Amino acid sequence: MHTLDSPETYSSLDSTGLRERLRGLPQWCEMAWRQGKAFSLPQDWNRSNKVVIAGMGGSAIAGDLVADLTSSQGTIPIWVVRDFHLPFALDQHSLVIVCSYSGNTVETLSMFHQGLKAGARVMVVAGGGRLAEEAGLQRIPRLHVPIPGEPRSAVGYTLLLLLGSLHRLGLVEVTEADVQAATEDTQQQVRQLGEETPAQGNPAKQLALELKDRLILIYGGGLFSGMARRWKTQFNENAKVWAFFETIPELLHNSVEAYAASADIATRLMVLLLQPNTGADRVRDRYRVAAQLLQQTGVSYRVLETAASRPLGQLLSMLLLGDYVSYYLALLNGVDPSPTPALSWARSV
Repeated sequence: MHTLDSPETYSSLDSTGLRERLRGLPQWCEMAWRQGKAFSLPQDWNRSNKVVIAGMGGSAIAGDLVADLTSSQGTIPIWVVRDFHLPFALDQHSLVIVCSYSGNTVETLSMFHQGLKAGARVMVVAGGGRLAEEAGLQRIPRLHVPIPGEPRSAVGYTLLLLLGSLHRLGLVEVTEADVQAATEDTQQQVRQLGEETPAQGNPAKQLALELKDRLILIYGGGLFSGMARRWKTQFNENAKVWAFFETIPELLHNSVEAYAASADIATRLMVLLLQPNTGADRVRDRYRVAAQLLQQTGVSYRVLETAASRPLGQLLSMLLLGDYVSYYLALLNGVDPSPTPALSWARSV
């Protein structure tokens, strides 16, 4: 029996049951959509002229996914900011959504205070902490994130919370059919990728085996621009390995010149091209060019797509695949995927 097919592997290494949180993604997304869609917001907020999603880590990544999903709709500009300060002026027509799973992220709290000082329309997405407390005291609209465990497990929930509330304001175009199809597709995918499915027929386990002891580089463009960052951070936090991400088409203007420069590094690299099946043909052509250059220089790569047809379904499907691959790579490396002691130390100093 392969180590990834052995129940003892999970009982000995997965101390907090992260596998159960992975399995629950479809149900959590359905709950978040209903919560966000029912959220009461001031009526005039539907005339906001821009949306700023302020956060760090997984809370900001949910914003990236929203921005990627809506970028082709031409509805409203959405910016994601990861910093202590918002790098542009706000006014009373700016909608600032401040996201922090813990509610105690210092950078996010700083942006929250900046948004309030500027007189912007501010709402909060938080699991608790100081951010939730201050929002309650000042009667700022707040959406609660009830996901147990680590902040990165709440990305899917936060994504649907954001989409539900922005849909209620008429600022993004997402339908009930989109959400239903996405959660149904993801539920089917859980059965295919879960730990009970043997490695021989489990794409996530197979990819984790390929990535063992490799230097991982993730490429994503269009709908999957933010998803490339998500995969990178999951490899860092779950598997505790080096990983990097870049975006298409930008990398064709710089990074490709280095492919043939160092043969010893090239032998250790594995490039993952996260390719959406929606979007302009010109973007898909850039994926083909990147793959051709990788092949010509002998760098190993894999093109990863999903079976989902709708954009939201593709996002959730690729999100789940990346979560499972990084989870299985952690187990192959003999580490517990949940604890992040270095992150905890960095936040405490």
